[in-house]
Amino acid sequence: MARVGEGVRSGEHNPTVEVRPVRVVRSFDAGAAGATDIGRRDHNEDCILLRPELGLFLVADGAGGRNAGNVASAIATTTVANVFETSAAAMANAPEIDAAGMWTVARRLSSAMHRANVEIIDMAKRSAKYQGMGTTLVALAFSPSGDVVHVAHVGDSRCYRFRSGQLEALTADHSLLVDVLEGHPDVDDAVLARAPGHAVTRALGMEESLRVSVRTLRVLAGDVYLLCTDGLTDAVDEATLEAILSGPQPPDFVVGALLEAAMAARAEDNVAVLVVSCHETDDAPKRRPPLRSEPPLSPRTSVSSAPEIIISGVETHVVPADADPLALDTLGLLARLRPSSAPGPVESGAPSGTRSPARCGKCGQPLQRGAKTCPTCGMTLS
Repeated sequence: MARVGEGVRSGEHNPTVEVRPVRVVRSFDAGAAGATDIGRRDHNEDCILLRPELGLFLVADGAGGRNAGNVASAIATTTVANVFETSAAAMANAPEIDAAGMWTVARRLSSAMHRANVEIIDMAKRSAKYQGMGTTLVALAFSPSGDVVHVAHVGDSRCYRFRSGQLEALTADHSLLVDVLEGHPDVDDAVLARAPGHAVTRALGMEESLRVSVRTLRVLAGDVYLLCTDGLTDAVDEATLEAILSGPQPPDFVVGALLEAAMAARAEDNVAVLVVSCHETDDAPKRRPPLRSEPPLSPRTSVSSAPEIIISGVETHVVPADADPLALDTLGLLARLRPSSAPGPVESGAPSGTRSPARCGKCGQPLQRGAKTCPTCGMTLS
């Protein structure tokens, strides 16, 4: 699907890459280019967007069928760009770090992705043919000061940074395998081998409650950023990505080389690639705020008497116990805003919402009623 700022490769795999040499931020001149390829699929659900005047770059991987996946990815990229457009004037006068000690652009980026989630869900509710559609999304947003970039993602589309000869992944997939290994690192390898490799646990359009992962990083001259869908990373290993990004070629050449590598590896899925290259200029940023600002002082409590508050699951533990009541009330409010834990399996024949209390004694995995072995560690159950 052709979009403004997008290069689209045809079914014959002849690349047409639109190059947009841009001045992303005050202290760096940057070049950016992007393209998609249909791969071995019969339609393209990947979408990219380059908005250098906003310091914004997006890649989305839609899902949901011929009439839905490409719609979801288009809504996601367009909505995020629209939020940045409509808030540009206000953002120009806003501090880079707000009173809560959070990066203004990072919050705006996350807010825009939440807005996109709402738009996709609303569209699916209005039309039966769009029901079940969703999309991953990975984004780069540069702060006005020029030497800070914010990386946000939902799903398994990725962001890499090539710096000083080394490739580094800046995102971690929101996938079933990653979630399992975080909660159950001792899971049996045979179980992992049987698990589907593309079961994502977060995507825009799937649930009204969305968690966006955001991180903030310093930009250095010579940095090259790669945004891509899993169509590229499934077909091309990271050693090859690093070799292609290590050359001195401009972004349009790099994009073409990455797509050619994916096609040579017979990529099964759609492939989307976006490359941003940063080069130092004579213009230094006016200010250089720390990546982590000092926590703001609260008028309701002094730093010396502030309690250490630890949230564990649905319980709240406070040390010391005589914490300020207003602080506890605020803590309770924020805790209720946190996404709830993923529900456990429902017992067969049990009322809707009833969860099985049985868990494996070895790994703690929730168990279905009547199970003879644990599906995670393989332990025989008595």
